[in-house]
Amino acid sequence: MDNLKVGIIQRALSYIAEEMGIVLRNSSMSPNIRERLDMSCALLTDDGRIAAQAEHIPVHLGSLAWASKRILNAIEAKIGELGVGDVIIMNDPYLTGTHLNDVTVITKSPLGWVINKAHHVDVGGPVPGSLNPRARTLYEEGLVIEPTLIAKSWEVDEKVLNELASQVRVPKVFRSDVKAQIASLREGVRRINELLERYSKELILNSIDSFIESSRALYSKHLSEFEGIEGFGETILETPLKDVKIGVRLKIEDDLLKVDFSPTDDEVPLNVNAVEGIPYAATSFFLKALTVPEGPVDQGLYDSIDVKTREGSLLNPHYPAAVGAGNLETSQRALEALLIALASATDKAPSCGPGTMANVVISTKNKVYYETNGGGGSSTSREDGENAVQWGMTNTMNTPIEVLEQELPILFLQYRVRRGSGGYGRRKGGDGLIRSWKALERIKVTVMMSRTKYPSPGVKASPGKPGNVRIVKKQTEYLIGGYDTVELEPDDVFIIETPGGGGHV
Repeated sequence: MDNLKVGIIQRALSYIAEEMGIVLRNSSMSPNIRERLDMSCALLTDDGRIAAQAEHIPVHLGSLAWASKRILNAIEAKIGELGVGDVIIMNDPYLTGTHLNDVTVITKSPLGWVINKAHHVDVGGPVPGSLNPRARTLYEEGLVIEPTLIAKSWEVDEKVLNELASQVRVPKVFRSDVKAQIASLREGVRRINELLERYSKELILNSIDSFIESSRALYSKHLSEFEGIEGFGETILETPLKDVKIGVRLKIEDDLLKVDFSPTDDEVPLNVNAVEGIPYAATSFFLKALTVPEGPVDQGLYDSIDVKTREGSLLNPHYPAAVGAGNLETSQRALEALLIALASATDKAPSCGPGTMANVVISTKNKVYYETNGGGGSSTSREDGENAVQWGMTNTMNTPIEVLEQELPILFLQYRVRRGSGGYGRRKGGDGLIRSWKALERIKVTVMMSRTKYPSPGVKASPGKPGNVRIVKKQTEYLIGGYDTVELEPDDVFIIETPGGGGHV
């Protein structure tokens, strides 16, 4: 094949996915999508292989590769044949690979499928933000959407959309963001049709096969530098019920990254369980970061990994175990276990980062806001860790405090680097951050932040400091748990200090 044309088509498809993200960002109503960019877009082949993905959220991207064929099989079984502009909506994490808040929409394209996923700030349930720290099942977290036809020939079924929106706390925002997701799909299809005006369908499909194989060869080539490495890693995830262990055996052989998470503890009656798409996402991110950070994101990446889990474990629970924080906290620890396993075999491994997404949900009578907070980044043998950075399985943007003060009845008091929280060594771990604000009216806050008990491991160097969450009521300061929901009155102060990263030898 003409390698130049293959490269042009690969870049074109990749940017179509990026442009879908731009449309979704510009069309959405919630700050969570508009400002934080908590969404991801991709193009699939007819048989569910990843043809192109935008460089969005790591936990979305890898889990989509795990979920794609499951999604297509479910559509075939429950919906049947789709026409042009027929759009399916769903959020069942055992199908889509993450958690209920990540609402997925998908439609046919002339080359296969276009799909996107966006974190909706609320999908119902007993706790604002639908991240219930005490949930035992999905149904205690929020609305479960099985594959449903939401649009026909690009015309939104308002009855279906309104029925879904009636079950969430911010229906206007939900409706708007779903329509923004559909607009994103439509842009993807439009751009694919434009590409087909320049190149034949046969050439594009053959090019997809070609560059997927080239991607696989690229990752395999770089993996060969670690050929024969074997390691074991485990990390402890603290939960409101008990500490649970995430363990993994890692082996690199035959230009393939093989990981086995079977040593992980059993599932628990809390929302820290993670569907199998999560360890798959952590492994694919780990491979990309280890070998070719700037490399392509397509099926070639995912064909370079082999992931095993144990049914009934924390990383492969039985349906309908709750999984809301599995996508957030447990995903970070699955990645951390891989880093520790690599560090057991070579000093080339980076240290561990914050190990948490430090999730905060703020709600009032008519608004719900969700954010993750940065922490101390990993250090390596070559450089210090970055300070106050979104690490690992999340790379969402920072929401400016001016936007938050405009959207919510809060007043910021501090937003700064938590100096000295990173671990020390020849290379220093990144520092976490401190964020504090005062409530201006009665609000409810839900926190999900692990790593409040155990420090972030370094590589033969000192660990980073754990995080903490505090509130101040009537000039008295209280330490609250990492998984908690609290009511704040006017003038109460909320303070979060996120963990630092580990140092490096």
